[in-house]
Amino acid sequence: MVRKRNRRLLAALITLVLVVTLHSPSASGASPDPRYRDFGDPGGFMNILPPGQDGVVNGAEMLLYQLTKKYPKHYNDQTDMYNSLVYAAPGISDEDLPKYFKDASFGVKGKIERSYSPTKGATILRDEFGVPHIFGETREATMFAVGYATAEDRLFLMDVLRHLGRGRVSEFLGASERNKEMDRAQLKVAPYKESELTKQVNDICDSGPEGAQACLDAQAYIRGVNAYIKKAYLDPRLMPAEYPLLQQVPKKFVPEDIVAIASLVGGIFGMGGGNEVASGAFLQGLQQKYGEREGRAIWEDFRSANDAEAPVTVKKPFPYNNHQRIDPETTALLDPETADEAIKQLDKPEMILDGPKGPIRLNPPKGNSNALLVADKHTAAGRPIAVFGPQTGYFSPQLLVEMDVHGPGIDARGVAFAGTNLYVQLGRGKNYAWSATSSGADNVDQWVVKLCEPDGSRPTKKSKHYWYKGKCRPMDVYTHRQIAKPTLAGMPDKPSLKNIIFDIRVERTVYGPVVARGTVKGEPVAVTVQRSTYGRELTSAIGFQRVNNPQFMKDGARSFLKAMDGVEYSFNWFYADEKDIAYKHTCLCPVRDPRTDPDLPSWGTGEYDWTGEFLRPEEQPQAINPPQGYLANWNNKQAPEFRANDANFNYGSIHRSLFLEKRVQKAIASGKKLTRSDMVNLVMDAATVDLKGQEVYPLVLRVLGSEAPGGDPVLQRMRDRLAEWVKSGGHRRDFNPRDGKYDHAAAVAIGDAYFETLVEAIFGETLQGTHLPNQLEDSPRSGQGSAYMEGYYAYVHKDLRQVLGESVRDPWHKTHCGGGDPADCRSKLWQALRKAADDLTKKYGSPDPDDWKYDSSRDNIKQSPVGLIAAPDMQWMNRPTFQQVVQVGVD
Repeated sequence: MVRKRNRRLLAALITLVLVVTLHSPSASGASPDPRYRDFGDPGGFMNILPPGQDGVVNGAEMLLYQLTKKYPKHYNDQTDMYNSLVYAAPGISDEDLPKYFKDASFGVKGKIERSYSPTKGATILRDEFGVPHIFGETREATMFAVGYATAEDRLFLMDVLRHLGRGRVSEFLGASERNKEMDRAQLKVAPYKESELTKQVNDICDSGPEGAQACLDAQAYIRGVNAYIKKAYLDPRLMPAEYPLLQQVPKKFVPEDIVAIASLVGGIFGMGGGNEVASGAFLQGLQQKYGEREGRAIWEDFRSANDAEAPVTVKKPFPYNNHQRIDPETTALLDPETADEAIKQLDKPEMILDGPKGPIRLNPPKGNSNALLVADKHTAAGRPIAVFGPQTGYFSPQLLVEMDVHGPGIDARGVAFAGTNLYVQLGRGKNYAWSATSSGADNVDQWVVKLCEPDGSRPTKKSKHYWYKGKCRPMDVYTHRQIAKPTLAGMPDKPSLKNIIFDIRVERTVYGPVVARGTVKGEPVAVTVQRSTYGRELTSAIGFQRVNNPQFMKDGARSFLKAMDGVEYSFNWFYADEKDIAYKHTCLCPVRDPRTDPDLPSWGTGEYDWTGEFLRPEEQPQAINPPQGYLANWNNKQAPEFRANDANFNYGSIHRSLFLEKRVQKAIASGKKLTRSDMVNLVMDAATVDLKGQEVYPLVLRVLGSEAPGGDPVLQRMRDRLAEWVKSGGHRRDFNPRDGKYDHAAAVAIGDAYFETLVEAIFGETLQGTHLPNQLEDSPRSGQGSAYMEGYYAYVHKDLRQVLGESVRDPWHKTHCGGGDPADCRSKLWQALRKAADDLTKKYGSPDPDDWKYDSSRDNIKQSPVGLIAAPDMQWMNRPTFQQVVQVGVD
């Protein structure tokens, strides 16, 4: 009887789910007016954005998924397209492209799944991938529809982001220790009071005609979001299933939410620098060990701030931050005994929240995005080709949301971060497309302020006053209070009233938030952070408003450069139309006092402050149709003499951008005229390369020679496996057969294990007892896709070239491996290989190198769930999350 009753209950539930789903608003299919389909679109635009457009799962859809493991429609329909390309390329043709990329036309070319009007004067058409195509008769109706459609696709995600941006995610997801830690971390980056968020809204509203338009657009967008929320209260088919599980209801959105989300996104993707204390600690460690002059010389080598060999995006120099007459009195290095503790306070925790399904991993990639563009003269159709996109991580639903928007003053299709998507931030206009990569230019500084007491007594590290311009000033101190009830997502470790109602103390100086404390020459100090875009999160909306506006963009590439002048975040921007390719760097980059060292912390006494000037538009790296005939970028150096930010120790002699640059250079040199599929093949061939396999191990093999010492058979086979891998291109891919092991599985295992022992053999003695602010390797094992942005790769590359006697521009002042003696270096590298062999033997339980089969699933991309349903893992590839393929006018 019990079993029969359970089966009847199950059948009833399935019937209920099917009824609700089939009668969901997402299933209607009215035919629109045909005028909505005709834009005179020249064609030639494609894109892809896994896992899919739908990011709101209602209770019925969730139940159906639990019963059948079937994803809601459009929740996961782009993952297979995205994932399968890694197995098909190189080798695809233009005819194959629709298998791996969606058509990105204006309007709907194919089937219209749904047509509806969320407000008078606006129509939304949903295409066969669920992408909304929005058509407004008025600007207000258009932006209302954008907000409404965004809530349809990302409401719960937007709610998570607006709470996290305010440092209040514990109030929403629950009072777990991880959630509270994320709130503390966010308040070190953007500790805004609500009134300060409101001030940002008012400031842009009062900033001129473009700002006033952005203000009106934001108000209409918010009304659209709230219109959806109002309907969701009444219709369970519209309500995300996460809310009842969290015992929450979606509260109305306000314009300040856009600022909060923008502060979170900008703090992740649009900034650089702000690590001067760690840089200074590394310098001090070297100087204590080697003396002031020698320690500084070694530090300069590893710093790689202006390495002449660094791969650059444009060849023309654009000097920035190169101070020639630094006054050491401006520098404030923390005492070693307090520097380590301060660095711990400054360390950012992993961005992991406790959500309704489990951990929400919001960790951004180390470096984001790539772009490859070729000029018209190198293409078969005589028109430029671009394959580019942002690498923003992999989530379900995706942080980015796609739309096609048309109304007065706006014609654009593409993506933007959910909750800030008033305008398309990366995508296409009628006859052009654009994209971006994070540039990490130096727009953040750590200042050291001297603490004091207003009564003249001796200060301590807990003092809340500091010296500024000759006065002992009070810090701005306030309490950020949260009432964070326990939920199924976030339970405190020890439930108590104190863990539910908890306070975070915020301290700020004239520079920004106080983030650490320590001493300088025994005197108590605080470290405070200044960011040029702090308090200006909405300002960059002007640039996006311009590039979405067909009237503003009427002069093509030159209009694009001017449009991007309205963006203040630190990005590389790329553009292609039917005849030009272009590049523009943006950054509200401060002009610093020339007496200060931009790589080290400066005294925040008011004497050495930023000058109040910033890089002018003409001083930003830029180009239209550069002489080399292409643009290649993978977060590498912008231009010669554009100094790497103080936190970036990776602009050395090699960079992962060479994956793209060497391939396109070879193609151009061959005289072949490129097609879109050729470019996709180039980019995807680069997507599976290991930087060690392409750039580092060829040099290691030369130093090792061809014969293992003493005829050691294990070392010989390890050396030979590496040589075979290098000769094949150094890829990490599972092509033949697709068995869950990389094609050169043993070599990948050897290459990963060897790099650690290799680095120790070369630099271990030099760096012992110091703290180089760089990680050993940026491995694919992070699960984020993006890899090889950071690491010791360039250090090994330059040092071994010096050992081999190659011609080296900007040589290091000393060679580390074997002291520069080739024989001694060779011996050390063989010893390091032996250590790797011992480690691998222990790990795999066999001394036979052919048994060391690297499991490729260790590198799999995880599509981290923000809500209740996780999209499936994907094969590792180093590729943009949202990727466009563009050749205007060529279909």
